[in-house]
Amino acid sequence: MGHSARCTAGYRAVRTVLRRESPVHWCEPTGYRPFWAVTRHADIKAISSQPERFANAPRTMLLAKQLEDQGLTRGIRTLVSMDPPEHRGYRAIASSWFRPGTLRSIENSIRDTTRRLFDSLADRSGTFDFVTEFSSWLPLKVICSVLGAAEEDEALVLQIANTAFGLEDPEFGPKMTELAPRMVAYYQRIMTDRQANPTDDLYSAIANATIDGEPIGIIELVSYLLIMTTAGHDTTRNALTGGLLALIERPDQLARLQENPRLAAVAADEIIRWTSPVIQFCRTATEDSEVAGQPIKAGENLSLFFPSGSRDENVFEDADAFQVDRDPNPHLGFGFGEHYCLGASLARMEIRIFLEEFLPRVRNIQLTGTPLRTAASFVGGVKHLPIQWELNV
Repeated sequence: MGHSARCTAGYRAVRTVLRRESPVHWCEPTGYRPFWAVTRHADIKAISSQPERFANAPRTMLLAKQLEDQGLTRGIRTLVSMDPPEHRGYRAIASSWFRPGTLRSIENSIRDTTRRLFDSLADRSGTFDFVTEFSSWLPLKVICSVLGAAEEDEALVLQIANTAFGLEDPEFGPKMTELAPRMVAYYQRIMTDRQANPTDDLYSAIANATIDGEPIGIIELVSYLLIMTTAGHDTTRNALTGGLLALIERPDQLARLQENPRLAAVAADEIIRWTSPVIQFCRTATEDSEVAGQPIKAGENLSLFFPSGSRDENVFEDADAFQVDRDPNPHLGFGFGEHYCLGASLARMEIRIFLEEFLPRVRNIQLTGTPLRTAASFVGGVKHLPIQWELNV
């Protein structure tokens, strides 16, 4: 077992103990401001269902104090940091783009993109990085198509996505200082163009959006474009990568999928449960309260650990097993309540289509090196996955 796998197993063991012995646990880790760690499925759902008692602002996520002090996220107001009723108005701007009917209209396009990526690797022999060659590009091309980003902008959009959620990672984090002005300039160019020449893409819908009849502010505009870019890419990339790794490491589950490809939709949800790319969100108690018998004071922060909730033994039978036919599967990989993932249906579709195209084409797949995980406390997963496979033409 490599270092990354040992660390992951260690975190799972700690969360298991917390769920059993201290499901709402006070933490004062070095380098972070203190918080309550919430690890059980029921408690995470209860807190997520009461935004008036547990607010998103002002601390939306756990971030190292050093990064907070640097102010890298200062001045950003995304959907994930908003509370109702404001959140509902801003969420409505993009919600129609992710409804089932809209997504059905782009399913063939997603399948074509997936097939082209497989075709581009048809002659590939030897080891390659599944992340940089495939799993980064599928969700990138899909979200860029929905947004209306030009193909020549894809490399910049990918860099924005990698860096925004990789602030704590030594490979990505240091690039933010150089990237930030390019990112703002790109979004300002997009907004200016779409406001002058409206189109039928999501960029245009955001650039021309109004709340209560008034145009939204520049900070909110840039922040909205940023969260659509990052959330539409990183979470799905991490789920695809972690899901493939799980199948490589569990040949019996891969064989079960190959024997019954109709399980692809069910397996997609298990991949999301298993990988849980969104690690945590924070809430702030607006009043003295109580969670699972633990008194919480107004102003204290609670961190909701979604991977732990999705492994809760009280909800999931054999919770630490990866099972492609797990059904029902009430995981928390997309969150719960007001902030349930806007793009959940799109992510499920991308993973399902990937599996449907992968199963008949790929054979003799194997891991050829050590997977490397992103250093992250908010959104994370495997950032490099060296593999080797043979593709049926």
